[in-house]
Amino acid sequence: MLKKVLAGVALAIGGAVLVAPTASAAPDDNPFGPKDSTANFVSAFDPAAYGTDGTKSLIVSPFGTSQQIDCSSFHGQSWCTQNGRVLNQIRIPAGSSEWDYRTLYVYNPF
Repeated sequence: MLKKVLAGVALAIGGAVLVAPTASAAPDDNPFGPKDSTANFVSAFDPAAYGTDGTKSLIVSPFGTSQQIDCSSFHGQSWCTQNGRVLNQIRIPAGSSEWDYRTLYVYNPF
C-alpha cells in the first residue's frame, strides 16, 4: 500500500513539473548594473525638481537628463555615471530622520 501511495505522489510531482510554465524572461547578465536610470533623475535647475518631481534624485551636469545616466548597486552602495564620467554623490538632509535625505549627483569632468 505504501509503495502505491509513493508511486502516485511521484507521478503527481512528475506531471506537475512537466505542466509547469517555464520562465520566459531573458536572464540578466549583471543584476547589479549598470542600468539606465535616467528616469529617476531631474535637473537641479528644473523648477519641477522642487514640485512634481520632488522625489527624484537631483543632477548637476552640463547634459542634464538629455544624456543617459547609468547606475549600479551592490551591497547597499550605489554609484552612477554619465557619458563614462563619475557622478559624485552628495546626500542632502530632507527631514528630521537620519534616513530622510535627497541625493544630489554632480558631474565630474575629470
